[in-house]
Amino acid sequence: MKRSKRLQVIVDIKAQQEQKALEILGQSQRQHTQMKGQVEGLTVYRKDYVDKCNAFARDGVKVSRLIEFRSFIDKLDVAIVGQEKILKSMEQDVLLKRRMWEMTHRGTQSIQKVRESALKVEQKHEDKREQAEQDEHASRLGRKKSTSIGSV
Repeated sequence: MKRSKRLQVIVDIKAQQEQKALEILGQSQRQHTQMKGQVEGLTVYRKDYVDKCNAFARDGVKVSRLIEFRSFIDKLDVAIVGQEKILKSMEQDVLLKRRMWEMTHRGTQSIQKVRESALKVEQKHEDKREQAEQDEHASRLGRKKSTSIGSV
């Protein structure tokens, strides 16, 4: 088996690894985007709830009701902080998976370059072999013609 054929097997394996890393990166990015949307939604909900609380306070509300509002806002704040921590962790995960994909991508490109180089070397050898065969064929024809002419 030619070197380029053996290298093609490795290129195929590397390409599969690269594709898998790309799929993992994509999944991680989708999860990050989804979590970011959830955090933003929770933040908007908190703001709306605070606005609602302030509107009730302006209209006059019992202290117990105001305490309930404040308690719920505090719970929302804790939830938002927790979600933001998870989001930050997911951002780090996306960066790590991007680096992993980039490494596998560079590995694939490197082995492809080696394969292309091997193909060029093989092509040069093939061209030389064909040229040698053509030269040999031409010299045989030339000898055949000279022996035919000499026998006349």
